[in-house]
Amino acid sequence: MLRILPGLLLVFSVVWPNPFANATEKIVQFEKDIAPILRSHCLECHEGDSAKGGFQVNDRDALLGYVEPGNSGGSSLWTDYLYQPPKSELEDSLVMPPDGPLSAEKLALLKLWIDEGAEWPETLTISASPQPAAMETASSPSIQKWEKAYRAIGYFHPALVHFPIALFFLGGGCAFLSYFLGSRCRSIAFHCLWIAGLSSIVAVIMGWSFADLRGYPAWDKPIDAQSTHEEFTFFYHRWLGTGTAVLSLILIFFALIDARSKSSGAGHIWRLGAILLAVLVGIVGHQGGELVYGDIFEKAWEQFTKE
Repeated sequence: MLRILPGLLLVFSVVWPNPFANATEKIVQFEKDIAPILRSHCLECHEGDSAKGGFQVNDRDALLGYVEPGNSGGSSLWTDYLYQPPKSELEDSLVMPPDGPLSAEKLALLKLWIDEGAEWPETLTISASPQPAAMETASSPSIQKWEKAYRAIGYFHPALVHFPIALFFLGGGCAFLSYFLGSRCRSIAFHCLWIAGLSSIVAVIMGWSFADLRGYPAWDKPIDAQSTHEEFTFFYHRWLGTGTAVLSLILIFFALIDARSKSSGAGHIWRLGAILLAVLVGIVGHQGGELVYGDIFEKAWEQFTKE
């Protein structure tokens, strides 16, 4: 009976509304119940400069970025990483820790902690061994304002990235039509190019920040035969997206030369380049969609062929 009690507790916490959400006294305490779980199961891989995916579990702001206080069902920490099948059952499972999932008792504690508001006292940090909060705070370096701003803008990447994508498509189409319809389409293509190019740099910076927030592999981690399909997709999405933004800046330079000197050579370079950018953005956008929604073509085909 005692062995199945943790499992019953987890099932109860998943399907039954949390009656303690508004209570002043929290059942789960971060220092007593949650910090030991993070310390024993997460800190080894997610601490310091060598943290996997650039995600440091002892970074309060970073971890709480995956949490919607009071709503475990809307928290990616729970839905995407904790309450997932083991990798032995699902190869692309994001379950954490990698040899997880955690025991039912620990999962129940984490879920209830989130549903109770996910309180993590600012004076408390997590280290390899438990220490009094005051001592840990004194030895913990403060986060710089620029680093906080860098993390904050990452959440705007999904919203902003569609703006340069649309302009790259429009610019590429107008660049193609300019060979048949003349200067009017050429002018539209030019303005789409420089606006999209500059805004794409902002979108790329936000994308790199968003990748850190989502716990994707660090920029210097190469892909190999052991990498998952998602890691392959993310690797090419990151670098192809960054390369596309850099290429757009180079083409803006040629477009400015063409505008000043009416150079036919520069004119052909930036217009053909704008067409290429439209193709590249389509590929990068598809990769980004796969990271969010999975293989959309495979899912669409399954629906189409379903009997």
